[in-house]
Amino acid sequence: MPRPFAWPLLAVAALLLAACGGGGSPTASSPEAATPTASAPVIPSSVKRLGTASGVETTIRPPAFDALPGAKAESGILDKAAYRIEIPDNWNGDLVLYAHGVRLFGNEVYVSDPLGPLRQLFIGQGFAWAASSYSENFYVPGLGADDSMALLRYFADKHGTPKHVYLAGESMGGNVIALLLENYPGTFSGALSVCGALGGGEEIDFLTAWIAAADYTSGVTIPVGSGQASVALTLLTGVSGALGTPEAPTARGLQFVSLIRNLTGGPRPFFLEGMSAQYQLNFGLLLFDPNRTSVPVSAGTNRDTVYHIDPGLGLTDEQVNRDVRRFDANPAARNAETHPDAVPTTGKISAPLLTLHNTGDLFVPIIQERSYYQKAKAAGRDQFLVQRIIRDGGHCKFSDPEYTAAWDDLVKWVRTGAKPAGDDLTAPFSDSGKQFTNPIRPNDPGTK
Repeated sequence: MPRPFAWPLLAVAALLLAACGGGGSPTASSPEAATPTASAPVIPSSVKRLGTASGVETTIRPPAFDALPGAKAESGILDKAAYRIEIPDNWNGDLVLYAHGVRLFGNEVYVSDPLGPLRQLFIGQGFAWAASSYSENFYVPGLGADDSMALLRYFADKHGTPKHVYLAGESMGGNVIALLLENYPGTFSGALSVCGALGGGEEIDFLTAWIAAADYTSGVTIPVGSGQASVALTLLTGVSGALGTPEAPTARGLQFVSLIRNLTGGPRPFFLEGMSAQYQLNFGLLLFDPNRTSVPVSAGTNRDTVYHIDPGLGLTDEQVNRDVRRFDANPAARNAETHPDAVPTTGKISAPLLTLHNTGDLFVPIIQERSYYQKAKAAGRDQFLVQRIIRDGGHCKFSDPEYTAAWDDLVKWVRTGAKPAGDDLTAPFSDSGKQFTNPIRPNDPGTK
């Protein structure tokens, strides 16, 4: 029966190829030069492991690549991970560690170049960059952090300790960034997270809550624990039929859309466009671990999730929260001591962090940015955090000017100590994002 497998494989392939946008050939700009305010990085020789290897066999795609004009390319393999390093001829002594996003499909690991215009910006401004493939695919932010630290030590041994070490990352790479900033104070001077899952385990909790909402509103029990074929067939023929699509929902589909809208931040620009983009893809982790046995998936829970549904849809909040299916976390997986990457992050950042997030991101919803601000404030670290909202529907949908402004402002912040402007993530999202969206997208504000 090939059809049950066609949907998930196509969906995951689409996630890998299209979830994180970018493109264009930017004109490298030069942030205002100033005396650096951050001290030289402390690179520990031994570190606590933040990730847990699954033991799955992987292959490594050859990491060789062509350098940009005016730069030199290096590549190779460290333990079970590939790496790329690019150093401009006019190297300013600073290094950017780049962290890629989640990869659900296949066991071949490979290196990604920095997203959008960032690679050209780094080289054009004199920054070296380095990126790891990570030693495994799947949702593995701890392995991403461990492999990035190993690459940093390798770089320092070969080229000398950089004057400053920056971080940049996308999607799950935002989780990598949060883990590194929270666990290695004094190592990093600044970080740029775009569409980042800064909340750590909150991302898996959200996807768990999504599955439970679909299960409840569709009236079709998703057979978690019965294997991929059974789960895929139920999603394809049962859940999808009962809910319809975001563009043409059934009555039950309207209930599902309402629950997800409120779960992810309420009405806001391009919500429905983002919902359409992620409608099938957000079942990806379940399809690849339908029995909830892996550390990241089994650590996910919606036990304490409070759902809210809009009036007039035939359900009340009391009904939903009483009757929705609840998934409990495996206590062994959701253990901060043994699996620090499978629990929510702390917000205890140790260096300037600037973030970009789309209003209509339904893979890593913008509500997680609000949560991270609240954690950073509670930890007394909100002075290190600047967050910007971009009005677009989808995951990692940023323009070259938005990337460029964010990077330049981060560098200036590190060099001068002048904190750049950001958005208020405690305010309603209903008409947010006008200050930093450039350009305003067609059909703005989309469908809320």
